[in-house]
Amino acid sequence: MNKLLIVITCFVLMLASATAMTVSFFEEFPDETTVEKMALIDFDTRIYVAARNLSEFYDYEEDFKSKNKQVTGVIYWPVLEREEGYWISPWADAEALERIFNEVKERKDKRRLGMLLDLEPPLKRLRLLNFNFKNKRKITEFIRTAEEHNISISTVEKSYIPDWLLELFGLSFEPEKYGNRKIKMYYSSYRRQVLPDFVVDMLLERKVKKYARDKTTVGLGLIAPGIHDETHRITPDILQRELEIASDLGIKEVIIFRLEGLDEEYLKAIR
Repeated sequence: MNKLLIVITCFVLMLASATAMTVSFFEEFPDETTVEKMALIDFDTRIYVAARNLSEFYDYEEDFKSKNKQVTGVIYWPVLEREEGYWISPWADAEALERIFNEVKERKDKRRLGMLLDLEPPLKRLRLLNFNFKNKRKITEFIRTAEEHNISISTVEKSYIPDWLLELFGLSFEPEKYGNRKIKMYYSSYRRQVLPDFVVDMLLERKVKKYARDKTTVGLGLIAPGIHDETHRITPDILQRELEIASDLGIKEVIIFRLEGLDEEYLKAIR
């Protein structure tokens, strides 16, 4: 009897100490419908919102938080003009990187700033011929010194390229060395076009096990198109299955791409 009581007590304590996985959202193209989509959310969440500059981001942050009290955090996701490279990378325009980095370092509002760096090759592939080593050093130095400016950095990185290769091109950074939080994009809607669902689920589970050990955040999707106007989506049932895999394996936060696609069916899957 005593042994049974001990087992039950331990089980209850485990449940009490467990923390629910946070489900957050990327929003790459905020517009007049963004707040409407956000109004559907009835759980604590974070919004990673794309903005051209800090002033634009502050407007989104104020609007989002005022419209839904369960938005516990709004994170600044700077994007460049298409002709500047769009994403943060060594191939981007040096002046554009300087503009983004200097603006946040010299901001008058010194409160904590969450910042998302989307580390991807340039939108225009011709830029791949112009790798800039100075830009790589510039990005590295910004991430390394971000804490000095009260900035917390999250880096969005590709999941299907080895980290050592991404690091070589300045598209991945180790948290132990740089203090960033790593987010891996695992958008299975791409893979499900060519592979059976059970294979994709198996590959996802294998990746997520590693991410849980490394305390890496996982990006899931797509439930709405990105900059490439993708037509493929994961269904609500698939999203639910992927969220269950992430939760069961101990992932602390998943970020769904993107908020624009949220509807009652996806919301039901998340719940």
